[in-house]
Amino acid sequence: MLNDPYMVKTEALLRAGKARLDNLSRSMRASAPEFSVLARRRKLKHYEARYAEVARRFDQLRAAGNEGVADLKVALEKSLDAFRNEIGWKT
Repeated sequence: MLNDPYMVKTEALLRAGKARLDNLSRSMRASAPEFSVLARRRKLKHYEARYAEVARRFDQLRAAGNEGVADLKVALEKSLDAFRNEIGWKT
């Protein structure tokens, strides 16, 4: 599965998603009124959890043999879509 075009494309999406998350993190950690800091931190933690879910599912797919690959791909796509929607990432 190493040179599988789907895996290569998905890995590139993961890198792009991580970069977007890093940019969001920087902007959300910028100075702000105290009342909004906690809300921003909660939102950022949620985004990070969504990304971790996507990365975990990608690792599961990478480690999978030939069995259950279709189910793993579906689960990965769903978690990637949820992450994209959560952070407002249009691709």
